[in-house]
Amino acid sequence: MNKFTVLLLGIIITLISCDARDKINRSPKDILKDKNLLESFSERVSYFPKEYAEVKTDTILSNGYHVNVKTFTDMKSSYLRQFKHDSINYKYHYRDYKAQVVARQNKIIFNDVIDKQYILKHDKTVSYYMETSILKSVWVNQEESLNQNKLVLNILFTQPKSNTEKLFELVIDNKGAKKLINLTDLDHNYLTA
Repeated sequence: MNKFTVLLLGIIITLISCDARDKINRSPKDILKDKNLLESFSERVSYFPKEYAEVKTDTILSNGYHVNVKTFTDMKSSYLRQFKHDSINYKYHYRDYKAQVVARQNKIIFNDVIDKQYILKHDKTVSYYMETSILKSVWVNQEESLNQNKLVLNILFTQPKSNTEKLFELVIDNKGAKKLINLTDLDHNYLTA
């Protein structure tokens, strides 16, 4: 009985001494740092859009142009906007969009992907803007297409979480010759695509 009492007393003393008094004066942040868990709790990562998205538009104009526009999410490319608030690092990934455009007038006159690289290939002056922007929309400007008897595409880029936008116009004639116009700039910078 005496050995049992000593063993029981030893177990009780061991349990009482493990009461985590050393952690009472430590902050939760310090405890997470010690266990290498702080990163997972202090960072919020979001993707916009969260999933793949695709929109197809077919347009037939009375002047003979037939245009197919497929706008889709580029799941591999995004613009990262990060900031810190209340010791939490926020990382917002705004995924880029691309637009596959096929235009015909009796034959294919334009077949290309419109994205940041397409614009930068024809207008290097907007490179500062393209670093922080995403493609918002590509559409057929029906009124201008009929007025000019050419195919006129409007291309809109925007900077996420701001009101800054740049509008481009891509004019394509019936032989496939292209002209890219930066409509946002006041001097109407005309570029031959």
